[in-house]
Amino acid sequence: MRRRLLCSMLLVLCVLGVQAADLILLVSNPSDNQRQEVVEAGLETICQQLGIESGEPFMVKNAFGQEMTYQKTYDGKLLLDVSVQPHSQATFTITKGEPSAFKSYVKGKVYPERADDITWENDRGIYRVYGPALQRSGERSFGIDVWVKNTPELVVEDRYKDHMWGVGQRDSLKRAGKPEEANKIYVATSFHHDHGYGLDCYGVGPSLGCGAPALMKNGQLVFPWCYKTYKILDNGPLRFTVELTYNTSRDGITEHRIISLDKGSHFNRMTVWYDGITQPTTLAAGIVLHDNDNLLLDKRYVLYADPTDNPQVHQTQIYVGTLFPNGIDEILRLEGELPHVIGILRQYSGKPYTYYFGSAWSNYDIHTMAQWQLAADEYLHHLSNPLKIELK
Repeated sequence: MRRRLLCSMLLVLCVLGVQAADLILLVSNPSDNQRQEVVEAGLETICQQLGIESGEPFMVKNAFGQEMTYQKTYDGKLLLDVSVQPHSQATFTITKGEPSAFKSYVKGKVYPERADDITWENDRGIYRVYGPALQRSGERSFGIDVWVKNTPELVVEDRYKDHMWGVGQRDSLKRAGKPEEANKIYVATSFHHDHGYGLDCYGVGPSLGCGAPALMKNGQLVFPWCYKTYKILDNGPLRFTVELTYNTSRDGITEHRIISLDKGSHFNRMTVWYDGITQPTTLAAGIVLHDNDNLLLDKRYVLYADPTDNPQVHQTQIYVGTLFPNGIDEILRLEGELPHVIGILRQYSGKPYTYYFGSAWSNYDIHTMAQWQLAADEYLHHLSNPLKIELK
């Protein structure tokens, strides 16, 4: 009897010991390059090995014992922003406990006060898609917009706040017969002007903008116009994810997109699929062209140095591009109301297809087209050679 009781007590102590033990997360870099990026680990496995429920809090610490910012995603992943030397391994400890408040490096939201824009940003760039209110106005803006920035801080909310206030003041002064004062207020507050940390100077209009998808018919793009519904799935501190649906101009076909952007990345991940396709068609994704210079084509990507919507005034370049790590049938130039360069998939049946789109600004961390090409090459290399995650 005593022996059985002792065995039971030892079993309980062993279980408690396993549950109370810290969990070691190892991140290995098999490549020749220094790597800093957001990595993913399975959240369910972590909770099981740590002996906690999925909703219970925990802390992640680096080798110095400092707390790390982490994120739990909508699809069951733990995100960490890690730095690992070539052919080296970084060690992190996961333990039970209440984490500190995290600083957010990515954020997005809908702005109903500005025609239902959904705008999101990280420490590298800002992106926008247009909503139902804009479509009802009749304005023809179809694609993905880019706002440039030269600060790692989150600035979008302040830009909207200042811009909308300035528009109201401008209109009030115009009605009062004070056009000069109205213009001064607008220039001082509008997000179309640089106030020391970037601006909106990218032209979209009736185009794909920077990286939007579209079906094709008779060799021409079929634009889906503005999003119909949205759901924000992740909102920082390390990843923003939004799911969007669009009505297409082709009867009975609905477009779905899931877009995500991580801290430190120049590129968004786009997964697109369609309901209602009854026979194979052509899927396209690419960028609008505003001149014929500084265009770089490869079987894996389309890269372009956009001259901004007012080249003579801005005197900067917006580097944009689409990356196709899962392959594409052809990359071609397409003429039309606005010319594009697109990658196309023939015999497309509507199933999910993933590619990447992104941007940089010559007044920030990418100064030349050569650097933009290097950034694209490195990003594709990292996608095909991911950091390795191990739990102990």
